[in-house]
Parts: sequence; C-alpha cells; structure tokens
Amino acid sequence: MKALVVPLITLMSATTLCVPPSSGQSVPALAEYVVAVRVRPEERRLEVSGTIRLPPADTAQAEIRLSLAEPMSDLRVEIVEPSPGEGSSKLERGDGPGADRVEGERRSTRWILRPARPVPAGQPLVLRFSCVGSGGPALLYHVGPEVAFASGWGDAWYPVAEGTAARGTGELTVTVPAGWKVATGGIRRSRPGEEAQGIHRSAFLHPTYLTFAAGPYTEVRHEGDVPLSAWLLTPRDHIDSYLDGADSLFKALTVEFGAYPFAELGLVEVPRDIAQKAGFNAFSPPGMVVLNHRAFNVPGVKYLLEWLGHEMSHQWFPHAISFRTPPGLFMEEALAEYGGQRAVETIAGPDAARRMRTQGFEHDPIYSAAAYFNLVGTGVDQPLADLQSGPAGRNLAYNKASLVFDMLSREIGRAAFQRILHGLTRDHRFGTLSWSEFLEAIEKGAGRDLGWFYEQWFERTGAPDFHLSWSQEGDTLRGSITQPAPHYRAPLKIGIRGSDDQRLDHVVTIQGARADFAVRPGFAARSATLDPDYEVLRWTPEYRAAADSVRTQGNPKR
Repeated sequence: MKALVVPLITLMSATTLCVPPSSGQSVPALAEYVVAVRVRPEERRLEVSGTIRLPPADTAQAEIRLSLAEPMSDLRVEIVEPSPGEGSSKLERGDGPGADRVEGERRSTRWILRPARPVPAGQPLVLRFSCVGSGGPALLYHVGPEVAFASGWGDAWYPVAEGTAARGTGELTVTVPAGWKVATGGIRRSRPGEEAQGIHRSAFLHPTYLTFAAGPYTEVRHEGDVPLSAWLLTPRDHIDSYLDGADSLFKALTVEFGAYPFAELGLVEVPRDIAQKAGFNAFSPPGMVVLNHRAFNVPGVKYLLEWLGHEMSHQWFPHAISFRTPPGLFMEEALAEYGGQRAVETIAGPDAARRMRTQGFEHDPIYSAAAYFNLVGTGVDQPLADLQSGPAGRNLAYNKASLVFDMLSREIGRAAFQRILHGLTRDHRFGTLSWSEFLEAIEKGAGRDLGWFYEQWFERTGAPDFHLSWSQEGDTLRGSITQPAPHYRAPLKIGIRGSDDQRLDHVVTIQGARADFAVRPGFAARSATLDPDYEVLRWTPEYRAAADSVRTQGNPKR
C-alpha cells in the first residue's frame, strides 16, 4: 500500500500555505460585510456586489484605500453612509500591485476612494460596491464549469479597506446554477426551497475570511457534537468509514487545542489540477478544509494523519487565534504541523511518531529532522524568533519549529501544554496575541521559568550535537554525555538493553559541556543508546553525513 499511497498523496510539498492578512504589527479593525455572489461557471465569471460597514476612524478621512485581487475588475464603489451630500466620490487606482506579505503568494491592486468631502472622525462608513471576477486561476480562486471557489484567506476577491482585516463578520449569499451546492464554513441560513433554486445564504457571527466553494457536490454528513461533512464531486464507496476516521482525527486535535471554534467542519473536494493552479493542494479557511481530490481516494484517513491533521489544526491557529507580530505568521504553521505530529502519535502510535520526527510521516514523508538538517546543509538556517519571509522561513517553521513545540510540550508535560493551549484558544478566541504574549502565557501556565528553553531553541540557529560514551563494571554502568559549545540544556533518555531483552530507560539532564551518570540496570548491558526515541532535535552521524553530502553537491569544488 505504501507504494500506492506515496505517489497518490505527495500533498504537502507543493502546497501554498497562506498567511492571514491580519498578522501585521497592529490589531486591524473588523469590517461587517453583506456580500452577494453570482457564479456563472460556463462563462467563467463571478459577479460580486454588496456593502462594507467600516468602523469609525480616529481622524477625518479624505481618502479610503482599498485592495482587490487581480482576477477582479470593473470595481465600483460609492459611499452610502454618511450621506454623500453634494458632489460624488472618486475612485482611482492607487500605487500599483500591493506588497505581498509572503513573496509571490498574493497579487492585489490598490484603489483609492476620495469622498466629495472628508468623512468626519468617529463616523462609521458604509460603502456599496460591485466587481466582476474572471475565471482565474489566482491564489485560492477559480471559476469554471467544474467547480468555483474563492477565499479571502488568499486573494481579496472582495474589497478590503486598509486598516481593517480581510476577515470580518456578516452575510454571504451565493447564487449558483441548479444542481450545484455551496459550502462556506458559515452558519447555513438558506431554506431547502431556496437552495433548490441555487440560492445559498450563510451568516458569519465570528470574524472570518469570506470563503465559498461551489460545484455539483454531493454532501455526506457525519453527525456528532461537531458535525463533519464531505463535499464530493465524485461518489466514494468508502466515504462513511473515511468520515469515521476524520472524526477520530478531529477529536484528537480538540484534545490538543481545545473546543472547536466553529459550528461544523466541511471537507470539500477540488480537482487536483485546478487546486495546484490556484496555489494549493489543500487549504483550511474557517469552518472547512478544501482538499484536492486525491485526498478522498485513499482507503482511509490513516494515510493522511499528518497532512490532514496539519490542515485541520489551522482551524485553531490562526482562525481561533492569530499572531499579530513576527514570527507568528510562521508559528501558526509550526503549531499546525505540531497538531499533525500529535495526531500521528495519538492515532498511529509512538513508533509512527518517532519515524515521523526522524524521517517524516511514512505515507507522505516531507517534514522531519532529516529535512531540517538537509536545509542546514544547503546553508539555510535562521533563528526561529526571527524567521524571514519566503520559502526558507516557511520550511524552517514546518521542519524545526514544529519539533521545537513537541519538545516544549514534553518539557512542561503533555497535559500541562494542552491545558495552556485550551486556555488560550478559549480566552482569546477570534483575537490576536503577540509572539511574546504567547511565550509568556506558556511560561505562566507551566509555572516555571522557560527562558533557557526559549533562548536556545527560538533565538539560536542550529541544534545540539550530543555524544554518549559508556562502560559497565560489575553492577554499575557508567557513562558521560558531551557536547560542543554552544551548550544546550536537555533531558536525554539513555536506552539500556540487555542480552535477554531486558530494558531500562535512564534520563540524564545535560546543561554544560559534559554530564556524567551512573546507574545499576540489574542486568548485563549489551547496548546503551542516546535518546532512542529521538525526542530531542539533534545531530546524528547520519544527519551529518547527509548534510555534508548536500553541502558538497552545492559546492562541487570542495
């Protein structure tokens, strides 16, 4: 089955994982949207109109800056409130394509709306707009006869005012051809009769990125405390057992992160070729996960534990909590990947989790310690607290930072880490935290100083290089662990094994250049292995050889 599954999935490697537009240095205000969309799939056309209620500004506004994704055109905007009075507002293109938060992932055009007279300070502002979308593709956007989707988590397919988040509250109505259905991740407000006519209405009582996926879907529901549903373009005979597995995965993540922040979770199918042209193999907007069609072809969710676990984890990070300061935009990805790791360990067991940490999840081996040290071999490494925008920063977050969260969880205890995350996703739901506030909350919840952990794992590059030596005389096994500078503090398990399968695990904490230990195992040891379960990110001879090989290939004159 592995030979079948690996080429079938290869899902994450080409995935564009999006960064919420709200993760800037300040907390953006939220807008209220009432948006109507008509999908014309055969014409590859999207017709969008609606209103945006913007919160009052602190100063008078002589201009309102907007952004809109490049697939959208024919933008019309007028001021409804306050009453425009005499004269009319003017709309003009701004300073060209907007600056992307992550290079190459977003392409928006700036627009400037100039009122006939400045909008007074403290005055709410209501804009009426309309625009037209082409078929695309664009980031998380496509309109065609097979399927149509758009998400504010990717390109701004509806106007977004500068100083506000792309996410907001409000209503979304999507009108589609008869026979098509619409998934939005919101609270369904349309009646069956309306939906039979192609009118699908949703409400969003929580801040969200307006998203929809429309197509000739069959919806298969799995009822529970939080209903799950599969939105299929092609029937699958195994979908009921698939949803059973997805429900187990989902419940494992609620144990890690806390109560699910939305009413339901939909798993929505999109053809893989269309998905890849739109920059993803999967993406996870609030209340739904959009997956390329191959994800539904696998015999069971056990083949997707890491990948789908990562995508589901985004429902908590960033959609329940987002970080408003760097490196938070990457740490949201790292926490999602940590969720995937925990899903593997909870459902597939500790051996599968160890294999994932060292070489990657066996059914889709991408992120791991091996991948991190290969990056180091190519010269790519940055302190996690100062990750820079671009592929290097993302890869370090996926490979190193996720493992660091796993170590942090072990350091303070799994139950304590879960309790802290539960509190954060409950008390700050739909809010933001700075990176320093997040670290302070973990330290407070742990009830002890973690500055040493933060310094060595978030503020340095690299990883420790521990070495074990040992010998046994009589009943006593003596040994030492050494490391070169800069020194790391770590609890290291020594796996002692006897000739008759006797086993003893002894933990040694190293803080400086050397830590000596002595233990009486009660049997003659045939081996003593440093960190046999690879619970601490560290160099090994195998990783060193692989990194050196990558380095040599990149510098053939060496």
